[in-house]
Amino acid sequence: MTNFLKNNKWLWIIFAIFIFTRFLGFNQIYHQDEYRWASIANPFFGDLSSPHPPLPEYFYKLAGRVFGFDNLRIVPIIFSFLNLILIYFISLKISKNKKIALIAVGLFTINVYGLIANLQIDIDGAILPFFILLTYYAYLHILEEGKMRKRWFVLLGLAVVGGFLTKLSFLLFVAVLILDQGLRVYYLRGGSVKQIFYRLWPWVFGFLAIGSLFYYFYASNSGKIIDYAKHFNSLNFASRAYFDLIFKVFKSLVWLSPLLTLLAIYGFFKKDLLKKYQIWFIYLFFNLVFYLVLFDFSTLTIERYFMFLIIPSVLISAQVIHDLLEIKSTKKVYVVTCVVFVLLSFVVLSLPHEVLPLNPKTAYVDKVKSFDFGFLIPFTGGSGPSGFYFSAWFILLSWLVALISIVGIALAKNKKIFLVVFIVSGFGYNILFDSEYLFGTLYGSVDKVAKEAIEYVNSNDTINGIITYYDIGAYYLHLNGKYDSRFYTAPKRDYTPKIEAYRGQYMIVDFPAIEKSGRYWPLISRCPLLKKFQDKKIESYVFDCSKI
Repeated sequence: MTNFLKNNKWLWIIFAIFIFTRFLGFNQIYHQDEYRWASIANPFFGDLSSPHPPLPEYFYKLAGRVFGFDNLRIVPIIFSFLNLILIYFISLKISKNKKIALIAVGLFTINVYGLIANLQIDIDGAILPFFILLTYYAYLHILEEGKMRKRWFVLLGLAVVGGFLTKLSFLLFVAVLILDQGLRVYYLRGGSVKQIFYRLWPWVFGFLAIGSLFYYFYASNSGKIIDYAKHFNSLNFASRAYFDLIFKVFKSLVWLSPLLTLLAIYGFFKKDLLKKYQIWFIYLFFNLVFYLVLFDFSTLTIERYFMFLIIPSVLISAQVIHDLLEIKSTKKVYVVTCVVFVLLSFVVLSLPHEVLPLNPKTAYVDKVKSFDFGFLIPFTGGSGPSGFYFSAWFILLSWLVALISIVGIALAKNKKIFLVVFIVSGFGYNILFDSEYLFGTLYGSVDKVAKEAIEYVNSNDTINGIITYYDIGAYYLHLNGKYDSRFYTAPKRDYTPKIEAYRGQYMIVDFPAIEKSGRYWPLISRCPLLKKFQDKKIESYVFDCSKI
């Protein structure tokens, strides 16, 4: 550890930025499935358990006992820092180039999707990637077939066991490793069926043995895991909510940013890069088939599951950026481009932006059809964050600039200006998203407004039962005996009878925005308003319907 840090100031700087930015989001409220994990960890809620293998549950329970149950974000932060270190070593080992490894950890640090994943109390953002990266790191050493090979097999076995004890979707990466081995035999040894089988059978046998042991020791919970998997409706295409699916994939790609998305696609068309990062391209493909084809995640939190995009995109994009930076440009060009980016961003972000209701989504469709992008897009997920708004105009223009730039890099003779514009706008895009996620700098902080509303409700002795919108703040209300239930505005669910009959209080953190002329808001707003909180575009309300 000390050797690779010695005399490496840039790595120290990146580590410092990583830790600083993650702890800026440390005290964000628990939201949606984060509330469930916190409830599982905290004995206050009873003897609860997750439908997943036991390791994440153990980590969160341990962290709660050691650091306090309000500080569970320490788990994803610790695992994400370990992921950062593994990304550095993996990138260094693949590329044999320290600059590429530094670019990789830099991308991982500034990318907004990575930032969200590193703070999210769940499995997919930090814990599962750790065991995937650790498995792959051991695998790389095994491929060298050196004297220490047996030791790396031990590490590989431990990492695979940890992966299976974390989440069953780890099996996807195991399948990728086996396929990668088969392809390596095909490329290097002529590709006969006999040789492929001879080479692969120890791997297949080893993984099956580990999987069998896992099943044996965890058989009592296997039924629960299988039942959980069934509700994803495998190969059910007729009833899928395709519009919702497209919208959620869109949000995931916006979080991933044009910087990582387009560079990963660009790398796919480079033969040398495709071969060098073969395993990660295969992993991307397997996951896309799994989440978009085999199972129906259209009504679920696909933004969380799509975090599989982050690690491969970071590793591939780092190599692409390094290769492209061979196209030399002056510091003056970068400085001028940065100034222009800041000025144009200020102009675009200062334009009037309308807050549209989340449901029905016809308002968004109508705006897009009329080419009016003067509205804010709500970004939230089923496992956090509580959410933030961002400009549709900025997103559209950023992606257009990035697309034009990447095409220019690929086709133009003079690639310098296209490269500079792509890099500056790509990094600037992520920094602005990071700022909005952590602080609500432009359009307001959901976290800030929610905390104010929660504090007001919990300190008011006259409030005994609260219905929340979108379950924002539910964990903290439950701890104080104030929580009653929740409601959503999804068209397939009708909460009208419940709201009409309810005689208590509502805490409405109005994000994503409720349609004010819809079926719910008139019923709630007929009640006396006890308190309103606001931060720029974000509002929260406490209504008292106990006496109507």
